[in-house]
Amino acid sequence: MIPKNNKLGSDKIISVYWFVILFIVAAAIAYMVFAFYGKPYDIRELEANALTNRVADCLSEGGYLREDAFSVEFKESFLEMCSLNFGVEDFRDWRSQEQYYVELQILDFNTNSKFPEITAGNKNLKEFCEVKGKGFPFCLERSFYVINKENIQYKVNILSVVRKTEKNVQ
Repeated sequence: MIPKNNKLGSDKIISVYWFVILFIVAAAIAYMVFAFYGKPYDIRELEANALTNRVADCLSEGGYLREDAFSVEFKESFLEMCSLNFGVEDFRDWRSQEQYYVELQILDFNTNSKFPEITAGNKNLKEFCEVKGKGFPFCLERSFYVINKENIQYKVNILSVVRKTEKNVQ
C-alpha cells in the first residue's frame, strides 16, 4: 500500500503562480488597449505619398506622358481626369476649408522650358511648406522623368500637401 502525502502546501504555491500569470496577462491586455486607443496616428505622410503616386500614375500611361497632359481641358478638369476626390469628412469645419493641395510642374528636359502649372485644392496650404512641426500641413515634393511618344524627355515635379492637423496631430 502506498502512503498518502499531504498536498495542501503544494496547492497553495501553485495558486500564487496562477495569480502572477493572471496579473501579467491583464497588464498586457491593458497595455495593448492603451497603445491602440491612446493617441491618433499621424498618417498625413502616407496620404501625401498616396496622392503623389496617384498623380504620377495619372500622368504616365504605359511609361509615356499622357498625350493630353498639356491641353487646357486636362488643366481645367485635372481632378476628374485623374479620378481624385478632395472631399473629406465634416470634422471641425473641414468641408469649408480644403485639406489638400496638389501642384504639377512639367519641364521640357532638353530646353528647360516650363509649361503652365496645374494646381488643385487649397493654394494657401503651400505657404506652410517651409515650416516644419506640429500643427502645420505635411508637404511632399517628388520629381520623376518621363518621355512622350516622340521620345522627348520631360521632368515632372509634384508637390502634395495634406493638412488635417486637428485630427492627426496632437
